[in-house]
Amino acid sequence: MSSVIRSYVRLMDRLADFIGEFAKYLIYLMIAVLLFDVISDKAFSTVQNWTVEMAQFTLAAFYFMAGPQTLKDDKHVRLDLIYSHLSDRAKAMIDMVTVWIVIFYLSVMLWGATSSLKYSWATNQKLPSLWAPSLVPIKVLMVVCIVLMILQCFSIFFKDVAKVRGKVLA
Repeated sequence: MSSVIRSYVRLMDRLADFIGEFAKYLIYLMIAVLLFDVISDKAFSTVQNWTVEMAQFTLAAFYFMAGPQTLKDDKHVRLDLIYSHLSDRAKAMIDMVTVWIVIFYLSVMLWGATSSLKYSWATNQKLPSLWAPSLVPIKVLMVVCIVLMILQCFSIFFKDVAKVRGKVLA
């Protein structure tokens, strides 16, 4: 494989790890927000308008940002009835095909997410609640993370091609 592809794979893997490491701390933020909600309600009888929606946004950010690292580390859900019994080379050959299905799926998601983001941006879309937060930031994050997952899929494809050729690319 060329040095450009090797550099691309290393960059995408490092980027996926960095974003994934950041994302795991969002769970603690979500727990803190929900804990604040419970304490303010039970201890001070003060209901917060923003906490549940903030927790939902934080969880959404978590799973969007965890996507590239989940793909990189091969921790996603897979039906392993036959796959687990194959050699590494055969797995790589199957993955070289199935990664394009994932790229197609993510591309459709990207098309929908981009369309949704354009609408939210043009209309300054907000949630219909008392807090009424803008939906633009979470939709921007969604689009960026879907793009990162597609880029990670290309990295996976290059690694699988190298495995089929009997080389290691990482």
